[in-house]
Amino acid sequence: MFKVLIIDDEPTIRKGLINIINWKKFQCEVCGEAWDGVDGLEKLEEFKPDIVFVDINMPEIDGLSLIKKAKAIVPHSKFIILSGYREFSYMQEAIKIGAFDYILKPSSIEEICEVVKRAVIELKYQKEDQLEITKLKKCFEESIPLLKEKLLYDIIFQININEDEINDGFELYGIDIHDFVMMIIEMDKESERKEPYQRQLYQFGVINTVEEMFAEDFKVEKIVLSNKQIAFIILPMEKGELLVDSVYKKANSIQQLVESCFDFTVTIAISTKGKSVEDLHQKLIECKNGLSYRFYMGDSSIILYRDLDGFYKDQDNWQYEGYDKILCEAIKTGNEENVVQILEQIKNKVLHTGRDPEQIKSFYWNLIYEINNIRISIKNLETSEREISKDISGLYKMIESAAHIGDLHELLEEVASNIVNRINKYNKKNINQILQNAMKYIGDHYAMSITLNELAEHTYVSTYYLSRMFKKELGKNFVEYLNEVRIEKAKELLQDNKYKTYEVAELVGVQDPHYFSKIFKKYTNMTPTEYKEKHFNH
Repeated sequence: MFKVLIIDDEPTIRKGLINIINWKKFQCEVCGEAWDGVDGLEKLEEFKPDIVFVDINMPEIDGLSLIKKAKAIVPHSKFIILSGYREFSYMQEAIKIGAFDYILKPSSIEEICEVVKRAVIELKYQKEDQLEITKLKKCFEESIPLLKEKLLYDIIFQININEDEINDGFELYGIDIHDFVMMIIEMDKESERKEPYQRQLYQFGVINTVEEMFAEDFKVEKIVLSNKQIAFIILPMEKGELLVDSVYKKANSIQQLVESCFDFTVTIAISTKGKSVEDLHQKLIECKNGLSYRFYMGDSSIILYRDLDGFYKDQDNWQYEGYDKILCEAIKTGNEENVVQILEQIKNKVLHTGRDPEQIKSFYWNLIYEINNIRISIKNLETSEREISKDISGLYKMIESAAHIGDLHELLEEVASNIVNRINKYNKKNINQILQNAMKYIGDHYAMSITLNELAEHTYVSTYYLSRMFKKELGKNFVEYLNEVRIEKAKELLQDNKYKTYEVAELVGVQDPHYFSKIFKKYTNMTPTEYKEKHFNH
């Protein structure tokens, strides 16, 4: 029920409004009445009414002044002015201060009821809007962990490098990146024997274990990288701690808990210390590099990047010149020619680097690992299991046993070619299906007026995409194909002597006989009449 307060120095007006109007009909109830402005403000504070009837001419505080003060107390309320003043200046001032309506005394019950009805409608809209805002706010608050994780993911992979957007996101989600260490936990190969739903549950288990382990002294931001890898940004509550050493000790406890609770092991890579958000991407690279040295250290290892000084590490990061990204992009788009060119560039680059063989193996492993992730993502798109489908442990073994660069590159070519072929088959299958649907629609509706827009809506693609598909797959545009279908149908009809040329034109969807003759000649090198005569002469 909406609460109504009546403020008027005339008792008969107050009693009349209370008793004559059927307030329940409007889902309202009179919560109180006041005889002047001072009393009215007190009642406003007490009842917080939704609708307020107020007289302009009252002792102590006039109605217009009361409304100005009341807006701070009940901003949502609808103020309906009752006044004997007919001057336009009063009405103008009432509108200016936000009064809902201005009713002149005396007024009919019908007029007052109509104003109340409108006020109630607006209040209901306001209430619905507020509920919707509250609902959206709740949804947003529930989504903050995911939105925060998405922002951090985009930052560490340098998808988003816009400083203003990052700062706004950090302020909105309460993120503060200062001294930190990045840690990546990767579930070892025995976890692959688990059912998919188990692996998902175990991933949550790993996340909860980490968050609980670090809860007392650290703040943790998580970023899920894949179904096997989770990155954590570890930030100390207090500055000055031996951050890397502290994280290492807790990583040991995490490994023991995971193995005892979930019956599989994890390998953990820990970066060196970072200072700000600008260091996040580099610390991700350090962790990824650390994980690649599991090749030497084995599963269930804790790999500190600072401890890798005894290994040969490329100082100019040549392996990160973007080959992984451009190769994966070419594979995802099904661009076989581009994939071959990039693979050749990679081969030439590797042959002329003079790098350590183990470091080159690590480079190839990183590339094949990323491509294999694409394979996993398209695994369910094809039914054939006879194609090359090596699991990650099998790829590890093949790289480890490679005797020379040629073996490594041959494996890379084989994996890349396999995935790009799969994607091509899937894409072509979809393209052919869309095109077939479009051609069938034209075949069924050629007698009607068909537009490219209508055809695009029927096939659920954009007009631009459909137009490009016609040109690429059929070598002709939509209009040319439609005309060809109509001309072929027209040839059949013209062989029946009962149809006139203009009737044939109409039957194939061309309303203008002259235009029909023109396009018929364009596609057959003869007019409809000539075609008909030629047919019957034979």
